[in-house]
Amino acid sequence: MLTFVPHKIKEDYKKVEFYRVNKELCNNEIYKDLSPTAILLYSLLCDRLSLTYTYELTNNIPKGKKHYYDEDENMYVIFTRIDLEEKIHVGKSAISSAFEQLNKANLIREKRQGKNKPNRIYVGKTISEIKEEFINVKSENQTSGSPFSNYQEVRKSDTNKNNRLNSKNKYNTFYNYEGRDYSDMDWSKLYANNNWN
Repeated sequence: MLTFVPHKIKEDYKKVEFYRVNKELCNNEIYKDLSPTAILLYSLLCDRLSLTYTYELTNNIPKGKKHYYDEDENMYVIFTRIDLEEKIHVGKSAISSAFEQLNKANLIREKRQGKNKPNRIYVGKTISEIKEEFINVKSENQTSGSPFSNYQEVRKSDTNKNNRLNSKNKYNTFYNYEGRDYSDMDWSKLYANNNWN
C-alpha cells in the first residue's frame, strides 16, 4: 500500500511532467457536456500532437518516410484505443464515449487507415484558438470605415488600448465599457455639430 508523503517547505520542489489541460474546456459553456475523461483524452491527444510537431520540425525526414500530416498538410496523431485505455485507466466504453463527446464538440476527427491499422486522429482547435486566429487576421487589415457594417472593425492596437480583451474583466463583451481607458481621447470630436469654438 502506498503511503502519503507531503512536500516540505525546506525541500527543493522537483518538477514533474504534467499533461496540460486547456482551461477553456472547463470554463466555456460550449464544452460543458465534456466529461472529465473526454477532457483528459483531449489533453493526451494535444500532448501527442505537440510531440508530432516537434518530430516533423526538428527532424529532416526524407520523402518516403513516415510523416504525420496528410496531403492537405493537416497534422494528425496515432494513438490506439487500447493504449489510451491503459493511459487513462478506464475501459473501452469510457474511451468510446469520450471520443464521441470530443467529436460532437468538433475537437477531434478520425480517419480510418485500413484493416488492423490505428485511425488517424485529427485534433481540432478550441473556440478561443479559432477566434484568436480570426482576430489576428482582422488586425492585419487596418480600420475600415465601411458604411454597411454595424460597427467599425478595430485594429489590434486599438483593442489593447481600450482594454476590450482585458483578461481581468469578468465579462469580455463589446458592451463592457467599465474597463476601458479614455484618458487620451480627444472629446471635441465626440459630437457631430461641434461649433463651440
